[in-house]
Amino acid sequence: MSLLLWTTEIKWSLSMPDDKQNYSRVIPVWKFALFSIASLGLYQMYWNYKSWKFLKEKDNLEVSPFWRAFFMPIFMSSLFDKFSDMLKAEGRQTNYPTPFLIFIWMILNTVCPYAEGPLLLLIYLSFIAFIPVLNSLNVYWSEMSPELPEKPLTGWQITLLIIGIVFFSIILLGTFLLS
Repeated sequence: MSLLLWTTEIKWSLSMPDDKQNYSRVIPVWKFALFSIASLGLYQMYWNYKSWKFLKEKDNLEVSPFWRAFFMPIFMSSLFDKFSDMLKAEGRQTNYPTPFLIFIWMILNTVCPYAEGPLLLLIYLSFIAFIPVLNSLNVYWSEMSPELPEKPLTGWQITLLIIGIVFFSIILLGTFLLS
């Protein structure tokens, strides 16, 4: 019975366009981390794209969200700063040090790929640099619209998560078996 309700919920969420549904903008850290690991870091680029798209519409910026996401290392600092400015303008306090977060992300993405053995896996922890920003935004979004539910996972997201976790597990096994 619960499987039937679960598949019905997935079909319903797939059949209704996002603009007709009102969901919270909150992205739990666990979900961001899981998607980042399962997508081998590509979810971070997607999050950057969606964030720039949001800021472009909100502030009427003349930027290309696609290119800002494509060249993510160059524009991450300005994205984090834009969110900090947005939160400060709303009277919120931000406590995340943008330069340090960018430094951590850059180290994990540039040095770790050249590491050998289990140290190579540190690259998958690059999502850690996003956690302070996500936490600040999640507090803001949950206070702005506490009545909105969290967006459920779609069938495609679940499928991609399963494929990504299987692929990551193969990498994990290979790393420990070959070292």
